[in-house]
Amino acid sequence: MKSKLISCVLLILLLIGCADNDAPTVKKRDDFKETSKQTEKRLNWIGHWLLEYGRETLVQEVAQDFELMNPDIDINLKYPQHIMGLRGKQEMAKYIVKMIETGDIKWDVVWLDDRIYQYVAEELRDPHWGQKHLVNFEEVDGFKQTQKSFIIDNPIYREQTGGIIIGPYIEGFYFLMYYNKDVAENMDIEVKHADMTYDDLLSYLKAVDQYNKKHDTNIRALYECNDFLSSETLFQSLFKSELGNFDMAKEGVGSNKKNAALLKTFQAFEEMGRYIPLLDSHTSSPWFQTRHYPLEGKCLFDVRGAWMYSHWMGIDKEKTAKMVPVELPVFQKVDYYLGSFIQAWAVMKDGANKEEAIKLLMFWSRPQVAEKWVRYAKAPTGLVGNISSSDIGDDPFDQFITRITDKYGSNVHYSANAGYILGKKNRLLQQNINEKLLQLLDKNITAQQAYDEIMKEVK
Repeated sequence: MKSKLISCVLLILLLIGCADNDAPTVKKRDDFKETSKQTEKRLNWIGHWLLEYGRETLVQEVAQDFELMNPDIDINLKYPQHIMGLRGKQEMAKYIVKMIETGDIKWDVVWLDDRIYQYVAEELRDPHWGQKHLVNFEEVDGFKQTQKSFIIDNPIYREQTGGIIIGPYIEGFYFLMYYNKDVAENMDIEVKHADMTYDDLLSYLKAVDQYNKKHDTNIRALYECNDFLSSETLFQSLFKSELGNFDMAKEGVGSNKKNAALLKTFQAFEEMGRYIPLLDSHTSSPWFQTRHYPLEGKCLFDVRGAWMYSHWMGIDKEKTAKMVPVELPVFQKVDYYLGSFIQAWAVMKDGANKEEAIKLLMFWSRPQVAEKWVRYAKAPTGLVGNISSSDIGDDPFDQFITRITDKYGSNVHYSANAGYILGKKNRLLQQNINEKLLQLLDKNITAQQAYDEIMKEVK
């Protein structure tokens, strides 16, 4: 990247020299020592947001600006697809685990959010692995001032990553349900945009099933994949709404009330399973390779985060315009919503260029980046900046983000581990719960069986 820039600069200087023979001669200073290419630090960075429209653009712009501002640092930016052959959070977690276990830390900056952190924790059987292997940015001078105050003040954010802050909270998101407008119209389904209840959702699933039987089609109600579950998000929204209390919903403490909510939500999934809501191929469908299915009308709903705007815009702008964002369904109306703020990267403690890596993530933490993020991604951010979500436009995606922000304020929460259900000691049971959800939707288990099997694992 840097060599191309230097070549362009030299060419421009040469052309200027050729154009004006009377131009003054620039003599090299005797006291100037030219920096050799060999003295550059090569910063190895696993990127994120490849093929995600404006988000990818932002990564490239930050990389270029950082190199211009730091001529002694050469960035080696690669994406998971280049390194592992595919993009997947579980695959990224396994790659990080391999680096840790072998001691061969090839990458200074790694793609790492709360979900990847949880996968690593499950692989290592250690929820606090980050304290041993990652830089704690709370200890970096000036970092706290770059993040919005609630990020620093509220312990729920650092609890997602083993009790430390592993990097800037660039990405803010809300979870929502997208529906394909053409599919809904063909099936004569009117989807509620707000205040959707579980009974509303069940009626939609039933309508899709009836349509398939009548027309001999195979359109399903819910998009699902094998590595980034819609069902887990839907479960979390329903479960938390049953609690009716925001503090209880986010607190990592188990209780009889939470156990009852767990069983009720399992029962809801068992009921949904009667209407065959998932495509048969979901067990062999990686998310990144099949995320276009809702665009193609193979499913009515996709339960996903606000980031899908960037993904779908990078695939097909016209079809993205047919995807309508609506609020998640709940058992009962509450004053809190499913969403959060997450990091995109972390710095490995034992990386060869740790200080340069810290410098890069501090470069990401500037207000200029915060403002670009809001415009490019159509999503909130945890970085301190000067633009609010209401400034970003007026299409359905902008309107949804603004409406949720105005409606719920800072009462948003999401957990990538099972601690919010069963208590902190049981944080590593999330995968077990996810497996039960799919079994329920595929009619391979009853709600009571799922509940009993999970409770056997509880400490």
